[in-house]
Amino acid sequence: MIEKQSLMSGSLSDVTSKLRRTGFGILLAFSILIIIAVVFNRPENLFVAVLLSLVWFVVALVGLWLPNCGDEVAKVWALLSIPIAPYLVLSNGLLPATLIPIGTIFPVLLLKGWWRLLLMVILVSCSFLVPLHAGTYDSAIWLRVCITNVTVSMLIFALSHLLESALTESKNKALELDDALEKEKQALASQSRFLATMSHEIRTPLNGILGLTDVVLANTITEQARPNLEKIQCSGQSLNRILNDILDLSKLNAGKLNLEFMPIDLKLIVKECMALYAPIANEKGVSLHIDIARDMSTLVIGDATRISQVLNNLISNAVKFTQQGSVRLSLTFQFTSSGDHVVHFSVMDTGEGISEQQQHIIFDAYAQADSRVNRVHGGTGLGLQIVKNLVEAMGGEIVVNSSPGNGSHFQFSLPLAITTIKEPKFTIVEPKRYFSGHVLVAEDNPINQAVAKSLLEMMGITVALANNGQEAIDSALAMTFDLILMDLHMPEVNGAEAAKLLRELNVTTPIIAFTAAVISDEINNALKSGMDGYLTKPVNKNALHTVLSKYLRTSQNRVDSSISRC
Repeated sequence: MIEKQSLMSGSLSDVTSKLRRTGFGILLAFSILIIIAVVFNRPENLFVAVLLSLVWFVVALVGLWLPNCGDEVAKVWALLSIPIAPYLVLSNGLLPATLIPIGTIFPVLLLKGWWRLLLMVILVSCSFLVPLHAGTYDSAIWLRVCITNVTVSMLIFALSHLLESALTESKNKALELDDALEKEKQALASQSRFLATMSHEIRTPLNGILGLTDVVLANTITEQARPNLEKIQCSGQSLNRILNDILDLSKLNAGKLNLEFMPIDLKLIVKECMALYAPIANEKGVSLHIDIARDMSTLVIGDATRISQVLNNLISNAVKFTQQGSVRLSLTFQFTSSGDHVVHFSVMDTGEGISEQQQHIIFDAYAQADSRVNRVHGGTGLGLQIVKNLVEAMGGEIVVNSSPGNGSHFQFSLPLAITTIKEPKFTIVEPKRYFSGHVLVAEDNPINQAVAKSLLEMMGITVALANNGQEAIDSALAMTFDLILMDLHMPEVNGAEAAKLLRELNVTTPIIAFTAAVISDEINNALKSGMDGYLTKPVNKNALHTVLSKYLRTSQNRVDSSISRC
């Protein structure tokens, strides 16, 4: 309540200050006009006019020059002007009285409260002093002038009060809106910090679960144990996808999700997305189909990661809610009247379907078409809102057509320019190709140390460990490494500081951030510190292979037999 009163008081003061500044500006101009008018019309009153104008001129200059003292300067102007108005009427008769309505603009702009009312009453009262003037006057005109002055002054006073109140209210609302926006920004910043911490704390043990599962699956194990380990692997990857959904929603809401447009092949993307859900679909007896228009160019400029994310969400839902029948992914295209190349994506299933009422909420965050969906199929209710936001972020739109019992048909369109440049090929490690080299792993978590050490040693790499940034610096200075994998959150000296110090000491060994942090600001800071790239936890073996292929020599020493079935 006190904060709101403070806002109102501040906004009223701002409005009064702006009105007063305008008033001083008009007073400055008015004082000059008086001198000019008197010189041409009443030269005999030149002395009084010049004195009056100089007083007003100086007061106006002081008011404009010292805005913080505007209230005091305005009161000084009022005290100096109170005797002037009666004098002008007594010495000049009816003419000054007719100008009183114009004069009321100054107390309205310069004064407030009782001061404004007092000066306006004095100005209006001057109309009744005309009979005391020595010269002649028309009594009928004088009477009309008196009535007009009283009426106009009352209207001006009332209107000025209403205008001031309206301006103050408008200012209050603007201040409240600014305050609300600032609080929202602070809340989003707090949310981002919380998500960054939460993500790091979840990804760290998740890296241990998935990494060590990969290590065990790569070794010889009994056929009875393998299915259970693969289920652990799939569960961990599902948890990782849920975590990514939450983080993506936060980035989308904060407007911090960056898109990367580059040459991509849509044919490869849709095949990879469909292949991901083939095992689940086969278990359910659901057939998967891909239809791509024959005359369509699938080489376009787009964000492969985000398009895959949208398709994965839609295909995942389609397979999840289809107990029998099929899921069909179709791609068509058209050129708009402006020449833009638009690709139409369609995901159609023969599943449960969605009612018209439920279709209005499925794109809302945390909403699912039916409460039993979560109990039967699971899910966070974030997927479709992320899909909608991603499609719109890429300049497209998404719609759904469905009815209960007749399946669902999701369609979205994206403007994707055609290119002749083929998608860059990533280095793929052949099953019998292995690496040779010496890698330093800087990691304070013992489980993550074990994961990194096991995965690297399985690929024929010699591994050295450092428990913190300072140990990493000492090891890098004492020995020669082919690559350094550096965690960002470590005691004593963190990863970014360690990388910066190594670069300052002219250590040129490639440094890769090996971290559970996924907030872009944190990753950017790591890259600015001198790191050459980053790998996120839980470690993705394909991404790890790509990094190792870039910096290490290959060999044919060992075979990696682990295959992810998720």
